[in-house]
Amino acid sequence: MLFCAEITDFKIIQNVLRSITMKDFAILRPLAEGLKVTLDEMKCVETSAYIPKEMFSMYHVDTIENIIFKVNLKILVDILNIFGDDGNPNLKLSYNSEGSPLCLVMNHNEENITVDCEIRTMNVEDGSSISLAEECDLNKMVIDANILVELLHRLDNNADEVTLKFSPDPPYFTLCCSGIAGESEVNISKNSESVRIFQCKVPLTFHYHFGNIRQILKVMGYANKVAISTGESGLLGLQLAINSDEKQMFVEYYVTSLYGDGD
Repeated sequence: MLFCAEITDFKIIQNVLRSITMKDFAILRPLAEGLKVTLDEMKCVETSAYIPKEMFSMYHVDTIENIIFKVNLKILVDILNIFGDDGNPNLKLSYNSEGSPLCLVMNHNEENITVDCEIRTMNVEDGSSISLAEECDLNKMVIDANILVELLHRLDNNADEVTLKFSPDPPYFTLCCSGIAGESEVNISKNSESVRIFQCKVPLTFHYHFGNIRQILKVMGYANKVAISTGESGLLGLQLAINSDEKQMFVEYYVTSLYGDGD
């Protein structure tokens, strides 16, 4: 068996996966340190959820093999939601060999109900893993997630573009956009109580499709902190830390820029 795992309460994982389901298919990569789920076929955006092995009560992966396969994420989320919000069922995952289905067994102990499902898997042609985090190596801010959500909601959500500015000088971090209602702008100082880390090596200004940024708002509602990082290319990285029962999973979200003020 290449991969098998058990988890006693997968509600937060279910909620996170449901929040990032913007495409039909996802690539699953069981790694020694945990399970990585990446949305497939996103041209301007890449979204990945990391579920560390510590969140599982049992976790085994064949580290000799490079295990990677594709599944229908919408079907997976629907299966995880079979019991709805009723109780905390246990979940067992298994993947025997290349081309075999992903098997899910859920036990609802209180109702004495067991659900056994299989999801067809597909091979992934390009199994290479590129670290986008290495491109976001110049500027970084770690902020409370609820504050970033509030800042984004203050902007004109009818606007097509949003501008992000990092500066070593006040106001340090700025989000602004122009829409039908006019211009809207929000700032946050590196000295704010909600800012945990602020690092600005180079002042940068880049513009992004606002719709791509808004996609992350739903899953950001489950996050505790968000790390915002940028690099010379304008790639924007958002890493969300999500706590559950003193354990932590992560969602990484990368968005390419439309253009920069220096372009």
